[in-house]
Amino acid sequence: MEPSELKARMENPEGWYLFAGEEEFLKRYYLSELKKAIVKDEYTAPFNYTVFDGPEIDVSALTEAIAAPPMMSDYKLVVWKYADFEKMKESAKKAFDDFCLLKKEYPYTVLVFLVTEDGFGVGNLPKRPSKLYSKYAKVFDVVVCRRSTDAQLLSWLKRHFDAEGVSASATALNALLFRAGHDMDVLLGEVEKLAAFVKANGRREVTKEDVELVASSTLECDTFALSNALQSGDKRKVFFALEELRNEKTEPTVILGMLTKVYTEMLFISYMLEEGKNSADISAALGVPDWKIQKEIPAVKKLGAGKLSCAVAALSDIDTVMKSGSASFTPIETFLTQYV
Repeated sequence: MEPSELKARMENPEGWYLFAGEEEFLKRYYLSELKKAIVKDEYTAPFNYTVFDGPEIDVSALTEAIAAPPMMSDYKLVVWKYADFEKMKESAKKAFDDFCLLKKEYPYTVLVFLVTEDGFGVGNLPKRPSKLYSKYAKVFDVVVCRRSTDAQLLSWLKRHFDAEGVSASATALNALLFRAGHDMDVLLGEVEKLAAFVKANGRREVTKEDVELVASSTLECDTFALSNALQSGDKRKVFFALEELRNEKTEPTVILGMLTKVYTEMLFISYMLEEGKNSADISAALGVPDWKIQKEIPAVKKLGAGKLSCAVAALSDIDTVMKSGSASFTPIETFLTQYV
Protein backbone atom coordinates (compact mmCIF):
# COMPACT_ATOMS: atom_id res chain seq x y z
CA MET A 1 0.00 0.00 0.00
CA GLU A 2 1.24 3.47 -0.91
CA PRO A 3 1.07 6.22 1.74
CA SER A 4 -1.34 8.11 -0.52
CA GLU A 5 -3.79 5.20 -0.26
CA LEU A 6 -3.60 5.38 3.53
CA LYS A 7 -4.47 9.10 3.38
CA ALA A 8 -7.67 8.25 1.55
CA ARG A 9 -8.68 5.88 4.37
CA MET A 10 -8.46 8.34 7.23
CA GLU A 11 -12.22 8.83 7.48
CA ASN A 12 -12.71 5.07 7.78
CA PRO A 13 -9.34 3.70 8.99
CA GLU A 14 -10.50 0.19 9.89
CA GLY A 15 -7.80 -2.44 9.47
CA TRP A 16 -4.38 -3.68 10.53
CA TYR A 17 -1.32 -1.86 9.23
CA LEU A 18 2.41 -2.41 9.12
CA PHE A 19 4.56 0.68 8.49
CA ALA A 20 7.83 -0.44 6.88
CA GLY A 21 10.62 1.10 4.79
CA GLU A 22 13.59 3.35 5.43
CA GLU A 23 11.97 6.74 6.06
CA GLU A 24 11.30 6.92 9.80
CA PHE A 25 9.90 10.47 9.62
CA LEU A 26 7.07 9.39 7.31
CA LYS A 27 6.20 6.40 9.50
CA ARG A 28 5.81 8.67 12.51
CA TYR A 29 3.87 11.21 10.46
CA TYR A 30 1.30 8.71 9.19
CA LEU A 31 0.97 7.18 12.64
CA SER A 32 0.20 10.64 14.04
CA GLU A 33 -2.40 11.17 11.29
CA LEU A 34 -4.05 7.86 12.17
CA LYS A 35 -4.09 8.84 15.82
CA LYS A 36 -5.75 12.18 14.97
CA ALA A 37 -8.41 10.35 12.96
CA ILE A 38 -9.14 7.75 15.64
CA VAL A 39 -8.35 9.23 19.07
CA LYS A 40 -10.32 12.47 18.99
CA ASP A 41 -11.06 12.94 22.70
CA GLU A 42 -8.20 13.38 25.16
CA TYR A 43 -10.41 12.18 28.02
CA THR A 44 -11.00 8.77 26.43
CA ALA A 45 -7.46 8.49 24.99
CA PRO A 46 -6.22 6.23 27.83
CA PHE A 47 -8.87 3.69 26.75
CA ASN A 48 -8.61 4.17 22.99
CA TYR A 49 -4.85 4.44 22.46
CA THR A 50 -2.35 1.79 23.58
CA VAL A 51 1.35 1.71 22.69
CA PHE A 52 3.83 -1.15 23.09
CA ASP A 53 7.54 -1.00 22.31
CA GLY A 54 10.33 -3.53 21.84
CA PRO A 55 11.76 -6.14 19.45
CA GLU A 56 9.90 -9.11 20.98
CA ILE A 57 6.10 -9.14 20.72
CA ASP A 58 4.15 -10.05 23.84
CA VAL A 59 1.24 -11.81 22.14
CA SER A 60 -0.72 -12.18 25.38
CA ALA A 61 -0.59 -8.45 26.17
CA LEU A 62 -1.32 -7.55 22.56
CA THR A 63 -4.34 -9.87 22.46
CA GLU A 64 -5.75 -8.28 25.59
CA ALA A 65 -5.23 -4.81 24.13
CA ILE A 66 -7.00 -5.46 20.82
CA ALA A 67 -9.90 -7.29 22.50
CA ALA A 68 -10.90 -4.45 24.82
CA PRO A 69 -13.65 -2.41 23.12
CA PRO A 70 -13.27 1.34 22.49
CA MET A 71 -14.89 3.86 24.79
CA MET A 72 -17.35 6.32 23.22
CA SER A 73 -15.73 5.83 19.82
CA ASP A 74 -16.11 3.64 16.74
CA TYR A 75 -12.44 2.67 16.79
CA LYS A 76 -9.43 2.37 19.06
CA LEU A 77 -5.76 2.40 18.10
CA VAL A 78 -3.17 -0.13 19.27
CA VAL A 79 0.47 0.38 18.24
CA TRP A 80 3.57 -1.79 18.55
CA LYS A 81 6.80 0.05 17.79
CA TYR A 82 9.99 -1.58 16.52
CA ALA A 83 9.11 -5.26 16.67
CA ASP A 84 11.88 -7.28 14.98
CA PHE A 85 10.22 -9.70 12.58
CA GLU A 86 13.55 -10.70 11.04
CA LYS A 87 14.86 -12.19 14.30
CA MET A 88 11.60 -13.66 15.54
CA LYS A 89 12.05 -17.15 17.02
CA GLU A 90 10.06 -20.07 15.64
CA SER A 91 7.95 -20.40 18.80
CA ALA A 92 7.17 -16.67 18.67
CA LYS A 93 6.25 -16.92 14.97
CA LYS A 94 3.71 -19.64 15.75
CA ALA A 95 2.16 -17.59 18.56
CA PHE A 96 2.03 -14.49 16.37
CA ASP A 97 0.51 -16.38 13.44
CA ASP A 98 -2.23 -17.62 15.77
CA PHE A 99 -2.76 -14.04 16.96
CA CYS A 100 -3.23 -12.89 13.36
CA LEU A 101 -6.27 -15.15 13.08
CA LEU A 102 -8.06 -12.82 15.54
CA LYS A 103 -8.19 -9.89 13.12
CA LYS A 104 -11.82 -10.34 12.06
CA GLU A 105 -13.01 -10.77 15.65
CA TYR A 106 -12.16 -7.19 16.65
CA PRO A 107 -12.93 -4.89 13.68
CA TYR A 108 -13.10 -1.90 16.01
CA THR A 109 -9.35 -2.12 16.73
CA VAL A 110 -6.94 -0.45 14.32
CA LEU A 111 -3.59 -2.16 14.87
CA VAL A 112 -0.31 -0.67 13.66
CA PHE A 113 3.16 -2.19 13.69
CA LEU A 114 5.87 0.40 13.11
CA VAL A 115 9.07 -1.44 12.14
CA THR A 116 12.60 -0.45 11.16
CA GLU A 117 14.09 -1.28 7.78
CA ASP A 118 16.30 -3.92 9.44
CA GLY A 119 13.39 -5.35 11.44
CA PHE A 120 11.19 -6.05 8.41
CA GLY A 121 12.75 -6.23 4.95
CA VAL A 122 10.19 -5.74 2.19
CA GLY A 123 12.40 -7.03 -0.63
CA ASN A 124 12.47 -5.50 -4.09
CA LEU A 125 8.90 -4.38 -4.66
CA PRO A 126 6.83 -5.00 -6.65
CA LYS A 127 8.71 -7.70 -8.55
CA ARG A 128 10.52 -9.57 -5.77
CA PRO A 129 8.86 -9.10 -2.37
CA SER A 130 10.55 -10.66 0.64
CA LYS A 131 9.12 -13.80 2.25
CA LEU A 132 8.07 -11.69 5.24
CA TYR A 133 6.25 -9.22 3.03
CA SER A 134 4.50 -11.95 1.05
CA LYS A 135 3.38 -13.65 4.25
CA TYR A 136 2.18 -10.70 6.29
CA ALA A 137 0.72 -8.68 3.41
CA LYS A 138 -2.13 -11.20 3.63
CA VAL A 139 -2.91 -9.94 7.15
CA PHE A 140 -1.67 -6.33 7.20
CA ASP A 141 -1.85 -3.43 4.81
CA VAL A 142 1.90 -2.89 4.49
CA VAL A 143 2.59 0.83 4.05
CA VAL A 144 6.10 1.20 2.63
CA CYS A 145 7.61 4.59 3.52
CA ARG A 146 10.43 5.04 1.04
CA ARG A 147 13.00 7.80 0.86
CA SER A 148 11.48 10.75 -0.96
CA THR A 149 12.85 11.85 -4.32
CA ASP A 150 14.71 15.15 -4.60
CA ALA A 151 11.66 16.75 -6.25
CA GLN A 152 9.39 15.58 -3.43
CA LEU A 153 11.81 16.82 -0.77
CA LEU A 154 12.20 20.22 -2.43
CA SER A 155 8.42 20.65 -2.47
CA TRP A 156 8.22 19.47 1.14
CA LEU A 157 10.96 21.90 2.21
CA LYS A 158 9.16 24.79 0.52
CA ARG A 159 5.93 23.99 2.39
CA HIS A 160 7.78 23.93 5.72
CA PHE A 161 9.52 27.25 5.03
CA ASP A 162 6.11 28.71 4.11
CA ALA A 163 4.72 27.40 7.41
CA GLU A 164 7.58 29.18 9.22
CA GLY A 165 6.59 32.46 7.52
CA VAL A 166 9.68 32.75 5.32
CA SER A 167 10.40 32.06 1.65
CA ALA A 168 13.28 30.22 0.01
CA SER A 169 14.36 30.29 -3.63
CA ALA A 170 14.91 27.14 -5.66
CA THR A 171 18.66 27.79 -5.40
CA ALA A 172 18.49 27.95 -1.61
CA LEU A 173 16.33 24.80 -1.41
CA ASN A 174 18.72 22.83 -3.61
CA ALA A 175 21.68 24.08 -1.60
CA LEU A 176 20.01 22.91 1.63
CA LEU A 177 19.24 19.48 0.18
CA PHE A 178 22.85 19.10 -0.95
CA ARG A 179 24.35 20.34 2.30
CA ALA A 180 22.05 18.70 4.87
CA GLY A 181 21.28 15.47 3.03
CA HIS A 182 18.00 13.61 2.59
CA ASP A 183 17.02 12.68 6.14
CA MET A 184 13.68 14.41 6.77
CA ASP A 185 14.26 14.73 10.53
CA VAL A 186 17.57 16.50 9.87
CA LEU A 187 16.05 18.71 7.17
CA LEU A 188 13.17 19.78 9.40
CA GLY A 189 15.65 20.89 12.07
CA GLU A 190 17.63 22.87 9.50
CA VAL A 191 14.45 24.58 8.23
CA GLU A 192 13.60 25.71 11.76
CA LYS A 193 17.17 26.90 12.34
CA LEU A 194 17.34 28.85 9.06
CA ALA A 195 13.91 30.42 9.57
CA ALA A 196 14.91 31.61 13.05
CA PHE A 197 18.19 32.98 11.68
CA VAL A 198 16.68 35.12 8.91
CA LYS A 199 13.89 36.39 11.17
CA ALA A 200 16.46 37.41 13.79
CA ASN A 201 18.19 39.40 11.05
CA GLY A 202 15.00 41.18 10.02
CA ARG A 203 14.48 39.28 6.78
CA ARG A 204 11.85 36.96 5.36
CA GLU A 205 13.83 35.11 2.69
CA VAL A 206 16.38 32.32 3.06
CA THR A 207 19.27 32.59 0.59
CA LYS A 208 21.93 30.16 -0.59
CA GLU A 209 24.45 32.16 1.45
CA ASP A 210 22.33 31.63 4.59
CA VAL A 211 22.33 27.88 3.94
CA GLU A 212 26.11 27.80 3.57
CA LEU A 213 26.56 29.86 6.73
CA VAL A 214 23.98 28.26 9.02
CA ALA A 215 23.11 24.73 7.84
CA SER A 216 25.20 21.84 9.11
CA SER A 217 27.14 19.87 6.53
CA THR A 218 26.49 16.13 6.60
CA LEU A 219 28.60 13.15 5.70
CA GLU A 220 26.33 12.64 2.69
CA CYS A 221 27.33 16.06 1.39
CA ASP A 222 31.06 15.57 2.04
CA THR A 223 31.28 12.10 0.50
CA PHE A 224 29.28 13.37 -2.48
CA ALA A 225 32.00 15.95 -3.12
CA LEU A 226 34.60 13.16 -3.24
CA SER A 227 32.52 10.85 -5.43
CA ASN A 228 31.68 13.76 -7.74
CA ALA A 229 35.39 14.56 -8.14
CA LEU A 230 36.20 10.90 -8.82
CA GLN A 231 33.52 10.59 -11.48
CA SER A 232 34.83 13.70 -13.22
CA GLY A 233 38.42 12.44 -13.02
CA ASP A 234 39.71 15.64 -11.37
CA LYS A 235 42.62 14.51 -9.20
CA ARG A 236 43.10 17.92 -7.55
CA LYS A 237 39.47 18.02 -6.40
CA VAL A 238 39.68 14.40 -5.28
CA PHE A 239 42.47 15.06 -2.82
CA PHE A 240 40.90 18.33 -1.68
CA ALA A 241 37.64 16.49 -0.90
CA LEU A 242 39.56 13.71 0.84
CA GLU A 243 41.31 16.26 3.05
CA GLU A 244 37.95 17.77 3.97
CA LEU A 245 36.71 14.34 5.04
CA ARG A 246 39.86 13.80 7.07
CA ASN A 247 39.36 17.15 8.80
CA GLU A 248 35.78 16.10 9.62
CA LYS A 249 37.27 12.94 11.21
CA THR A 250 35.30 10.68 8.85
CA GLU A 251 36.01 6.99 9.37
CA PRO A 252 38.24 5.54 6.60
CA THR A 253 35.83 2.58 6.36
CA VAL A 254 33.03 4.95 5.33
CA ILE A 255 35.17 6.44 2.58
CA LEU A 256 36.21 2.97 1.45
CA GLY A 257 32.56 1.97 1.08
CA MET A 258 31.87 5.01 -1.08
CA LEU A 259 34.96 4.34 -3.24
CA THR A 260 33.88 0.75 -3.77
CA LYS A 261 30.42 1.88 -4.89
CA VAL A 262 31.84 4.48 -7.32
CA TYR A 263 34.47 2.23 -8.90
CA THR A 264 32.11 -0.74 -9.20
CA GLU A 265 29.65 1.51 -11.02
CA MET A 266 32.38 2.85 -13.29
CA LEU A 267 33.52 -0.70 -14.11
CA PHE A 268 29.95 -1.68 -15.01
CA ILE A 269 29.71 1.39 -17.28
CA SER A 270 32.98 0.43 -18.93
CA TYR A 271 31.76 -3.09 -19.69
CA MET A 272 28.51 -1.76 -21.17
CA LEU A 273 30.38 0.77 -23.32
CA GLU A 274 32.50 -2.08 -24.68
CA GLU A 275 29.25 -3.86 -25.59
CA GLY A 276 28.21 -0.84 -27.64
CA LYS A 277 25.62 0.48 -25.20
CA ASN A 278 24.94 4.21 -25.02
CA SER A 279 24.37 6.39 -21.95
CA ALA A 280 20.59 5.91 -22.12
CA ASP A 281 20.98 2.11 -22.10
CA ILE A 282 23.38 2.30 -19.14
CA SER A 283 21.07 4.72 -17.31
CA ALA A 284 18.16 2.30 -17.63
CA ALA A 285 20.27 -0.68 -16.49
CA LEU A 286 21.72 1.09 -13.44
CA GLY A 287 18.74 3.25 -12.51
CA VAL A 288 21.05 6.29 -12.58
CA PRO A 289 20.14 9.57 -14.36
CA ASP A 290 21.45 9.79 -17.94
CA TRP A 291 23.21 13.10 -17.28
CA LYS A 292 25.22 11.48 -14.50
CA ILE A 293 26.29 8.61 -16.77
CA GLN A 294 27.38 11.09 -19.44
CA LYS A 295 29.43 12.93 -16.85
CA GLU A 296 31.19 9.71 -15.79
CA ILE A 297 31.97 8.38 -19.25
CA PRO A 298 35.16 10.48 -19.88
CA ALA A 299 36.73 9.26 -16.59
CA VAL A 300 35.62 5.69 -17.35
CA LYS A 301 37.20 5.78 -20.81
CA LYS A 302 40.37 7.33 -19.39
CA LEU A 303 40.87 4.46 -16.93
CA GLY A 304 39.48 1.64 -19.08
CA ALA A 305 37.94 -1.66 -18.02
CA GLY A 306 41.29 -3.27 -17.21
CA LYS A 307 42.41 -0.59 -14.78
CA LEU A 308 38.94 -0.26 -13.25
CA SER A 309 38.88 -4.03 -12.65
CA CYS A 310 42.24 -3.74 -10.88
CA ALA A 311 40.86 -0.81 -8.86
CA VAL A 312 37.88 -2.83 -7.62
CA ALA A 313 40.21 -5.70 -6.68
CA ALA A 314 42.54 -3.28 -4.86
CA LEU A 315 39.61 -1.88 -2.87
CA SER A 316 38.65 -5.41 -1.86
CA ASP A 317 42.20 -5.96 -0.58
CA ILE A 318 42.07 -2.69 1.39
CA ASP A 319 38.74 -3.77 2.88
CA THR A 320 40.32 -7.04 4.07
CA VAL A 321 43.17 -5.14 5.73
CA MET A 322 40.80 -2.68 7.42
CA LYS A 323 38.62 -5.48 8.76
CA SER A 324 41.69 -6.92 10.41
CA GLY A 325 41.80 -3.79 12.56
CA SER A 326 44.09 -1.49 10.58
CA ALA A 327 41.82 1.29 9.32
CA SER A 328 43.76 4.37 8.19
CA PHE A 329 43.84 6.91 5.37
CA THR A 330 47.21 5.73 4.02
CA PRO A 331 45.98 2.88 1.80
CA ILE A 332 43.16 5.10 0.51
CA GLU A 333 45.61 7.86 -0.44
CA THR A 334 47.89 5.32 -2.14
CA PHE A 335 44.93 3.90 -4.03
CA LEU A 336 43.79 7.32 -5.26
CA THR A 337 47.25 8.23 -6.57
CA GLN A 338 47.07 5.13 -8.78
CA TYR A 339 43.44 5.06 -9.90
CA VAL A 340 42.28 8.63 -10.57
